[in-house]
Amino acid sequence: MKAMRLKPAPDCREDIAFRLRIVEENKTLNAILGVNPDALAQAELCHRASRRGIAFGPLHGVPVIIKDNIACADLPITLGCRALASLRASADSLVVQRLRAAGAIILARANMSEFAFDVRSRSSLGGDVLNPLRPDITAGGSSGGCAAAVAAGMADGALGTDTGGSIRIPSSYTGLVGLRPSFRRELLEGIAPLSPSKDTVGPMVHTVQDAALLHAIIHGKKPAPLQQMPLSGIRLGVLSGLEGDDELQGQVWRAALERLRRAGAVIIPVTLPELEAVRQTTCLSVYEFRVAFDAWLKGYANTPAGLAAIFASEQFLPEFSPFITRLLEVNTLKNPEWLAGRRFRRRLRRSLSDAMVQNAIQGLLYPTVSQLPKTLEKMPPGCAPELAAISGLPALTLPCGVSSEGVPVGMEILSGERDETSLLTLALACETALQ
Repeated sequence: MKAMRLKPAPDCREDIAFRLRIVEENKTLNAILGVNPDALAQAELCHRASRRGIAFGPLHGVPVIIKDNIACADLPITLGCRALASLRASADSLVVQRLRAAGAIILARANMSEFAFDVRSRSSLGGDVLNPLRPDITAGGSSGGCAAAVAAGMADGALGTDTGGSIRIPSSYTGLVGLRPSFRRELLEGIAPLSPSKDTVGPMVHTVQDAALLHAIIHGKKPAPLQQMPLSGIRLGVLSGLEGDDELQGQVWRAALERLRRAGAVIIPVTLPELEAVRQTTCLSVYEFRVAFDAWLKGYANTPAGLAAIFASEQFLPEFSPFITRLLEVNTLKNPEWLAGRRFRRRLRRSLSDAMVQNAIQGLLYPTVSQLPKTLEKMPPGCAPELAAISGLPALTLPCGVSSEGVPVGMEILSGERDETSLLTLALACETALQ
């Protein structure tokens, strides 16, 4: 079992100072949009409390990176966009409130794909996020800054957001564990929207146990270590049609499945009739973003009036101009296309759950992405990340090996239950076998 990394340091002042040096030394990764100027002072407070035998919580003095679409009081919240560079949060988002209550120190704000539009993290404020394992390739998106920061050691945990794969894709590219929890609207308080019917927030960390810890904290639950479960006799479904055509990834993927078999897992091929429909489904964010984003902006003073005003200012990545033009054509939410997408969501969830029940399997496995990244440009991830995003079911990616070119390969596990505990327990068993 991999050791947890998210735990208080003997001297959190030294740890925070050390992490800030790593941030400074890795500026060329473009992972960070800004550090918390009060981080060292907050570490001092934690240190004084420790000397009195007081612990603020399970994350006492632990640094955490936050994606720059999640509100942190008195810090900017820019979504990576030059037009929003002066925007500052007056209050913490719900998830940041819970992190602070657990003793965490918000170390820095992570770069991201501008507006969270893309699966490659590039913004007009921060540029391209580079992969610390291979700086010539992208760290993925839209939570790529979080992934690069954790992989580079700036912190051992980060919070990202996931609408169509934005936690899991960069976690896969950088060899991390990334959890997309089941959809819960109440957890999105204080987070800039992309697609309110699909947005989620979750941990990006090194181990499954760390994912469980952060997940419990941001959901307002008391953290408890996961119990180790043997894989012997456990039935795992491998979803056909998602293997992709990347042979370097395929070699790692097949070896990983063999390791699970040797650990006693029973691997069952599973087909999903809706897979082609998933490939062809238009993302609901096309219909939801403008309405939700304009409403969110109204909560801040001295900001652009809305997406149309930002478009007129030209203070954003020019390559997004055609997409924003398309978004500006949407004035109402409940149009026929949106309603059809909602109906398909229910259908897909039933189909996934039925596949697991009929095959008596505890989780569905597939490569997190269809192809490994090769450059700083966007690499289409395939439709696999959309299975959890559309259905609202929880999914987790964990590293299952490294290609011969040094790029991590992610294995995604999707659960048929909305409670993440069974998913995390199964992921821990797989993580142990894959070591």
